[in-house]
Amino acid sequence: MSQVRPYSFTQRAAIDEPVATTGVRDFSQYKILVIDHVSAMRMTLGMMLGQFGAKQIEYASRSDEALAQMRGCAYDIILCAYDLGHGFDGLYVFEAARRYGALKASSVFILLTAERQSGKVIGAAELAPDAILLKPFTGEVLYARIERALHKKSPFQPIDAVYIANDFVRAIQLCEFASKENPAQAVDFLRMKIHLLLRIGDWKTVRDLARTELVEQDWPWLKMALGKALLQLKEYTEAQQIFQQVINQYPLMLAAYDGLAQTFSATHDLAAAKQTLQAACERSPMLARRRELGEVAIAAEDWSLAEAALSDSIRMARFSFVPQVSDYAALAEVQLRRGDVAGARQTAGQIRQDFPRSDDRILADVLESNVALKLGETSKARNLLDAALQAASSAPSATLGLALAQSCLGLNRMAEAQTLTRAVLQNRHDDPKLAAQVARVFKSQGQEAEALRLIEATAADIVQLNNEAVALAQAGDLTAAAERFLAALQDMPNNLQILLNTVNALLALVNQLGGHAGYLRQAGELLTRVQALDSTSGRALQLAEIYRKTQRRFALSAI
Repeated sequence: MSQVRPYSFTQRAAIDEPVATTGVRDFSQYKILVIDHVSAMRMTLGMMLGQFGAKQIEYASRSDEALAQMRGCAYDIILCAYDLGHGFDGLYVFEAARRYGALKASSVFILLTAERQSGKVIGAAELAPDAILLKPFTGEVLYARIERALHKKSPFQPIDAVYIANDFVRAIQLCEFASKENPAQAVDFLRMKIHLLLRIGDWKTVRDLARTELVEQDWPWLKMALGKALLQLKEYTEAQQIFQQVINQYPLMLAAYDGLAQTFSATHDLAAAKQTLQAACERSPMLARRRELGEVAIAAEDWSLAEAALSDSIRMARFSFVPQVSDYAALAEVQLRRGDVAGARQTAGQIRQDFPRSDDRILADVLESNVALKLGETSKARNLLDAALQAASSAPSATLGLALAQSCLGLNRMAEAQTLTRAVLQNRHDDPKLAAQVARVFKSQGQEAEALRLIEATAADIVQLNNEAVALAQAGDLTAAAERFLAALQDMPNNLQILLNTVNALLALVNQLGGHAGYLRQAGELLTRVQALDSTSGRALQLAEIYRKTQRRFALSAI
């Protein structure tokens, strides 16, 4: 199948020389967050820190609470217990904070763990917390570990401002400069640079740089970065080899299992993907890992495993930063597949309780329609579906859109199912997981061939439309390209690839015209929409940098 071609417009600024930093005296100047689900331990840590001058201390008892606080405040020091209860741990908090940009470049993150847990944590130490401190410890030991970590992180302070502003391209330039100025910490700056390159989605640079560095040094964190880049570049065979090497060397580095499972899923080896995720879940049943296992189990039609994994995901998500209604929809599907009508009805009721949004409540009604149909109550199923279709917005979420389509298929309303499915596919035409969901929904009604036709036709239309606009831009007719992209967004307002290409074209046009407030405003609004759809999009971060520089270049006001 033809691919949507990305259209790239880049502009980089000169690098400023970093300013000097000061050493550690006491902790009065630092903002500190203590994360532990045991109140007595939070109090003890606060007293220890107070002995060394700490005055700005805040506390969190749960992972979601901690992440919310980190996103609202740039802490200098985070002390986080490994065991946070409810199936979450400190490594989850650390990884999520990095993924959501909630840590400064110079932030110190220290894991606190009991001796009996140390093997699991130390096995994952290459994932880069600044220190792992075994309980029990004295105040002097805590001070020494924090002081050492602060000293090591102090050269990163000049990067903080651009890092917090998500100006990661500039942060990469600062890493390169600082590495030359601080050769003793060249590896630390290389590590930060690799992390930033992964954040902006520069997969080819990560791949090439990692391959070069691994010739001299066998760093597992660099192998992980290489594996992630290869996975994104669809070089699955080499990615599998890299992740397997890491697992062989470090059996407790669980992120390698996740990466390996993704390569198996991408190559349709569902049995291997399932086995790999089960092995990882036995060691650490994290929310994202359980959710992924549920998805793989559904694809493999292992309904028992799927129900267990999704039930765990829903339970764990109640204590997380990112509960997803799609977990409930998937669980209800599995329950109906297993003939558990009462369970599916209970899941629909749980959606009404846990999700107040109107679209989510409509989803609960759609699930009730499916339950009624399963019970042979066709008239009730039809009435519930009609009411849901009328209440749904013109652009429902993928979860709701597919649920509506499935109900339509069950009631032999093919034309409505096709329209709904096409609307969903238009916004995520290049998502293999969504394509698999569509195929499964239609296959359950004996219409798999129709699903494949819809998937291919929708993707072909979008590719053609997008590439026509890209060709206009590359030919120099940026106005026509931008207008073509904007017109496309009328039909597919949440297609991430089209959104990003539209922003690219608008920014290029503003620079070509020597400034244009209207086009820049539109680019800013679309970037806001992208942020809402995917807060971790690397390409969006690159475009945000270009947006800011274009704004400064022509002295245009922000949106």
